[in-house]
Amino acid sequence: MILDKKRSVHVFAIDFNTSLPKINTFINAEWAWVNVDVPETYTEQFGSKQQGGFVDFVQPIFKKPLFGFEKSVINAALRIEYVDWNKGKFKSTGDNIGDELFSIVPAISWRPTAQTVIRLNYRYNWQKDILGNPPAKLAGFQFGVSTYF
Repeated sequence: MILDKKRSVHVFAIDFNTSLPKINTFINAEWAWVNVDVPETYTEQFGSKQQGGFVDFVQPIFKKPLFGFEKSVINAALRIEYVDWNKGKFKSTGDNIGDELFSIVPAISWRPTAQTVIRLNYRYNWQKDILGNPPAKLAGFQFGVSTYF
């Protein structure tokens, strides 16, 4: 049974990374634009255009063997991120559609090896609802472990 025609999603992204050699600061950034083929009959709360990205600054602060890991590194980090889940204007009023999130995330991380990271973040968010009301503010700690093998 066919309920609707095939729909598409188009994503265009740019990423960038570099390091500042004298102080060994790593900078990573990405920005993406997303277009979603949303049916005309859906309300504007289903965003057909989205965009967002982040920039990370990572500064090594301690590079010495630790707990038996010879190439252990402790880093201080700062991540700034933004996403607009529904870019555009309401058809009925011409007002901007809200649904945006902005975050600042300082962190401390330990890399026992180049392929593993243990990280503690403090995340502070400002989030606007679809109507663009004053942002709700939220803060909290996050703990994560990532490894690649």
